[in-house]
Amino acid sequence: MKHVCSVLVLVFVLYAMPEGVDPEPRGTQLFPCAMTRYSTPIKVSGVLGVSFNRITGHGGYRGFFAQLEPGFGGGKVNLGYRFGRMQFMPLWNIGLSASALQTWGNPLDDVEPDQTYLGLELSGAFSMLGLNFGVFRHLAGDDGEHDWILTLGAGAGI
Repeated sequence: MKHVCSVLVLVFVLYAMPEGVDPEPRGTQLFPCAMTRYSTPIKVSGVLGVSFNRITGHGGYRGFFAQLEPGFGGGKVNLGYRFGRMQFMPLWNIGLSASALQTWGNPLDDVEPDQTYLGLELSGAFSMLGLNFGVFRHLAGDDGEHDWILTLGAGAGI
C-alpha cells in the first residue's frame, strides 16, 4: 500500500506542475563541506570549506572550492575546481586544487616541522568517503632532504 501511495503522489506532483516549470534547481549553490581526514604528512586533520556549485542539470554540478585543513602535523589551504553529481547532497565529485602546506609538531614520513610546500592535489569523494593525492614542492624551511613530497589521505564527511 505504501508503494501505491508513493506512486500516486509522484503522478500528482508531475501532473500538477505548471507547464514549462523545470523541477530541477538551476543557478549557483553555496555548499559547505566538512571532513575528518588522515593524510601524510599532517596526520589527523579537520577540513572545513565551501564549494560554489553551478548546477548543470540532471544532478550535475561544477565550480570552485576553498578549504582550510588544520591537523596535528601541519595544515593546508586548498583552492580548486571540482565537478560531480548530487542527490540532495553530493553523491560523488572529483577536483584539482592548488595547495599550500605548512608542517608543525611531528609530521609523518620523516618530513621536518616548520617547512612550507606548494603543490597540486587531486581529490575525490563518493558519498561521504573521500581520497586525496598530492605532489608538493619545498619552498621554505631547513629540510634539504625533501625537495618534493607526496601526500596521500582518506577521510569521511560531507
